[in-house]
Amino acid sequence: MDWLTGAAQWAFKDFATPVRPDSPIPYLNMKGIIERDFTKKDAYYVFQSYWAEKPMARIYGHSMPVRWGAEGEKKQIRVYSNCDEAELFLNGESLGVKKCDSQNFPAAGLRWEPVPAAGTNHVKVVAVKDDVTVEDELTFEYQTAQWGEPAELQLTAERLEDGRIYVEARAVDANGVFCPDAAQFVRFGLAGDGKLLEHLGTIRGSRLVQLATGRAGIYVDPNGGQPAGISVTDFVSAGGPAASLNGGRSGSGRQGVSVVSAACEGMKTTFITVS
Repeated sequence: MDWLTGAAQWAFKDFATPVRPDSPIPYLNMKGIIERDFTKKDAYYVFQSYWAEKPMARIYGHSMPVRWGAEGEKKQIRVYSNCDEAELFLNGESLGVKKCDSQNFPAAGLRWEPVPAAGTNHVKVVAVKDDVTVEDELTFEYQTAQWGEPAELQLTAERLEDGRIYVEARAVDANGVFCPDAAQFVRFGLAGDGKLLEHLGTIRGSRLVQLATGRAGIYVDPNGGQPAGISVTDFVSAGGPAASLNGGRSGSGRQGVSVVSAACEGMKTTFITVS
């Protein structure tokens, strides 16, 4: 880019601010290259591809599990890498080897324009530097079906290895077709034994968050809610802590059950039961 003299990245990490009420996460400046929980964004790997000495390669768009376009349409796939060359594979077929050139924008020339298949696509890159080979891969759905205005939210729940549950809201139209460009705000709620892991200032740790590529989600602690009884740490009498009371959670050891809600302007509130 002969018109660009230079650039500066002043925020390394997202941070709270009172002057951003309209941010996708309200009151959060999201210009950092990592989230507040140190999750790396795509921009992190752009800088790494220019500055890191250890060989690396990263396919752009790990946070985009659904991509869309017309059937037979070419779509650009970028790779950020500090390696000398990289070979890209789509669904097991090589798309060729490209040389890294820092003067070739974007992605230092490591970009391909294949025609993805409708449905599931698997992308893999193999890059080489100083006889060291590094790889990266991802899978995405390519949607060719047309969609209308978002009409409702569909909720799914996935239990993670660490015990948390990830609840995701997806916007669909009146015919149930996913709306990947939906960008309304979603407000999550919970009733039951668990609690929302909110106030974290991350895209999966906020009760109120804007849809991104038609999706929004939040983590749930399935047993983190307030107990039904009063624990010894909650109640203190004139003689000191009420040690005679039954401490801890009522029904300790049983699996918690919660109902998670997702509300969005212009749509009916949707619910899902998690345990």
